Amino acid sequence: MIYLLLQTEYWPYIVGFFNWVSESAGIFVLLSGIVAMSWFGFELVRRGSFFKRKSEKTSALSKLLKITLRIISYSGVVVGILDVWAGSMGLILNIPPSFAYGAINANADHFTCIFLIVVGIAMFFKPINDLPLASIIGLLAGTAAAAILAALIPPGWEVIIAEWINPKLLLIIVLIVVAAIVALTAKFYIGVLQAISKFLSWPPIALVIGVFGLVQGILLWGFGISIFMNIL
Repeated sequence: MIYLLLQTEYWPYIVGFFNWVSESAGIFVLLSGIVAMSWFGFELVRRGSFFKRKSEKTSALSKLLKITLRIISYSGVVVGILDVWAGSMGLILNIPPSFAYGAINANADHFTCIFLIVVGIAMFFKPINDLPLASIIGLLAGTAAAAILAALIPPGWEVIIAEWINPKLLLIIVLIVVAAIVALTAKFYIGVLQAISKFLSWPPIALVIGVFGLVQGILLWGFGISIFMNIL
């Protein structure tokens, strides 16, 4: 099964897709605007107010609409990853954000690239704010460290190690120590990113991002121009 998944004929399609993503930043700005508008709608429904949080009972919107907005918001995980890829490749390789834009200006639109990277990271973390992500990362890192250590121990060394400590106990200690260190480190950085994501999903900010994304995406994709073409 693994051999079939790694067959080389699949790679041209994968490479082609990511090349298309790199050259279609304008489309992902537009998609980001749609996701940001879903943030605006969902947070407005959840808060019951544009600025201050009120009881959810004040909202008259249907449950189906809430579910729809949540699904669109959760799709931001995939859109966010592709946003970061499009923005990063645009900056690194100096790729225009759309074919229409490239016909006028062969260089990347730096503001669009930075916008995609920042909003893409926020979109990735927005739906997973309630997950113990730092603990999950720490557990995976600890498990991987213990597995690598077990694989690297030369044959016969288990007996030598057993004279000092039970090898299984050693692996458990390595797992716990690595998991704790990675989890604490990840918790700090993830907390910062989640705070930024929470701020960007605040209804007034999300509305601004959504409107900008829709306008900028249409301009880049359809007309080959950028709002900030001559700024950055």
